[in-house]
Amino acid sequence: MSSPAGVDANTQLQRQMDLSLSLLHTLRSALVAAMNLRLRLRRVVLDADTRAGRIYNLVIFGTILASVAGLLVEPTPTWIAASEQAPDWTNVLERICLGVFIADFLLHLWVTPKPSNYLFSFYGLIDFSAVLFFFIPQISSGLILWIFKFGRVLRVFKLLRFLDEAQLLGNALKASARRIGVFLFFVVMAQVVLGYLMVLVESSHPQTQFQTVGQGVYWAIVTMTTVGYGDIVPQTVLGQLLAAGVMLLGFGIIAIPTGIITVETMEQVRRGGRSCTSCGASAHHKKALRCDQCGSILPPLSA
Repeated sequence: MSSPAGVDANTQLQRQMDLSLSLLHTLRSALVAAMNLRLRLRRVVLDADTRAGRIYNLVIFGTILASVAGLLVEPTPTWIAASEQAPDWTNVLERICLGVFIADFLLHLWVTPKPSNYLFSFYGLIDFSAVLFFFIPQISSGLILWIFKFGRVLRVFKLLRFLDEAQLLGNALKASARRIGVFLFFVVMAQVVLGYLMVLVESSHPQTQFQTVGQGVYWAIVTMTTVGYGDIVPQTVLGQLLAAGVMLLGFGIIAIPTGIITVETMEQVRRGGRSCTSCGASAHHKKALRCDQCGSILPPLSA
């Protein structure tokens, strides 16, 4: 016969095993529930085709507009320093918007298959900048506080996530960046040459306004971009003829980048270009449903 001490030890061991199994079962159930919740939230946060996803996007869209509206009427640092207080409703609106942006940022980090890709993507950095001010302690200097608040201005770029046309244009700009960069390099070189020529032409006039080559380059930039401030003008006939040529040249310079971007945009449309809303990757296959980089659901093709 077993001794009472042995029976008690076996009973205690059995209870510990039952408790451990119960804890493991509870933990497993919690993990399964968390994974299911993550999948459901992923369809809401990353997929705008569902009803819940559309409602979620509308909430974020409205919050962005409200945040920008509050920023437009918020007093400047000089006014804050003079009155020592900003309107109360702007502070309340700011806290509400910050709460929504923080929740949106954390949800994206949780539901995105590869959080690191999202965090270092264009939209991830914009989302992070939108909530960065929340984690910065209060600063007494109004001007320094506004420098840190600059991230609030970047929130307006979150609206690009809801516009397929903006993603298409972004892809076109990215694809044509090299050609536009080479073109702008030659434009800058031409402005330096034209500015130097204007200084040479105008140097013989006693009332010339072109004292340095830097002023000539500044005039060439202002004239070529058709801004025409009129603060520096040529005095000689030859200088005026050169100015007229620069003005006519400016029309062509403005049209060339537009043509490059238009051609690339049409190419993106032909290939069915779409950008991932999580990591910003583009050039997906026309029939692809998920991003090649992070696995998130791609936005639908435009009709």
